[in-house]
Amino acid sequence: MPTRREFLKDTALMAAGGIVLGDGAFTAGGRGAGPLKSKVVSVAATDILKDGAYNPEAVHRAFAAGLTEMTGQTTFQNAWSSLVSPEDVVGIKINCIGAPKISSSLASINETIAGLKSTGVKDNNIIVWDRTDREVGRTGLQINKGATGVRAFGSSTVSEAILPWVEGYDRDVYVAFDDGTLKKYRELIQRDFTKEGSHREIFNSVAWLWMLIQQGNEKAKKYGAEMRRLYTDYSDREGIKKIAEEVAGMFDDVTIEDEDKSFFSNIVTKDITKLVNIAVLKHNEDSGVTWATKNIALGVTTNKVRFHIDYCAKAIPEILAKPCLKDKMVLHIGEAAKISVVSVAGAQITYDNRIFFSRDPVAMDKIGLDILEAKRKAHNLEPIRDISTHVAACAAKGLGTDDLARIDLRELKA
Repeated sequence: MPTRREFLKDTALMAAGGIVLGDGAFTAGGRGAGPLKSKVVSVAATDILKDGAYNPEAVHRAFAAGLTEMTGQTTFQNAWSSLVSPEDVVGIKINCIGAPKISSSLASINETIAGLKSTGVKDNNIIVWDRTDREVGRTGLQINKGATGVRAFGSSTVSEAILPWVEGYDRDVYVAFDDGTLKKYRELIQRDFTKEGSHREIFNSVAWLWMLIQQGNEKAKKYGAEMRRLYTDYSDREGIKKIAEEVAGMFDDVTIEDEDKSFFSNIVTKDITKLVNIAVLKHNEDSGVTWATKNIALGVTTNKVRFHIDYCAKAIPEILAKPCLKDKMVLHIGEAAKISVVSVAGAQITYDNRIFFSRDPVAMDKIGLDILEAKRKAHNLEPIRDISTHVAACAAKGLGTDDLARIDLRELKA
């Protein structure tokens, strides 16, 4: 999900208990005794970065070591063959928000493509994607929607963040929440919630107003400039409170079709059979940590500004529990050599020398949160653990584990 500033930019505008996961997600917890554990493998390389960019040679070594360790296979090709088959159509979900400063690296993307091809997956059955064509292009990838070669493109050609549906999304697959809808707002305003509601609650209660502005509603358009200003100046509690109170009753004659729905990308519902996730470790003011789970959940759905009312704790697990994601995710690759430690992606970058591999996105997020907290502390930035509530929510939903006692972290060097 974009930060507020990136959201404004969006709307103003190939390189070569129980955990619901696939086979191989766990390793035995010690001599055959005790509970099974989720395996997370980190691979460190002193030369992982060269001139600020991921070094393809080091990335290859990290992938070879990490994937064989994670899968228990003896060769790189066998490791990939344990995850996908030649008949699969494989989607590689990347993160482009901070490009070109920080995004899923071309080195990891190319290494993933090479691994998939080594198993017999056809070039054109590999889709590298993110939200929009424009974002994918910012990474240096060439957009390819043709019948030959590795495909690379966005779910849509337009921004989906504040609209229920746009071209490229599946009208038959969605999650539905009342949060941020005009319907919910009407209930809240009757309770005079602006007097006691938190700034976050008030701001997200009028997400529907953003929607009407984007849809061209004449009465709503007058608030466009001020809403944009307030999205940037999030500290202006009185400004958003004023609008929330002023629009009370103004749109009583309006019905917004599908306002409670967030639809899923056709790529995950119709096109692919397996999903590989290449996530970038970052801070986000609306979720605390963003890595494996958020890169997928908020990268494949529409109408999602409203998810931030509770730091995405409700939305992310509900999205990831959908079969079109849960049943297709086979690998999470977590880049952590370049880490964005403040919410505006790429504005403040710190460095590490590791890439992570796991079948369990929640376990990887738990490890990532600890890394991000330490990096932020080193930069005298405030803790974010208390707002990174979606990680525990995903664990509670049975999507993985956030219990360090149930995570088998294997640290390698390449």
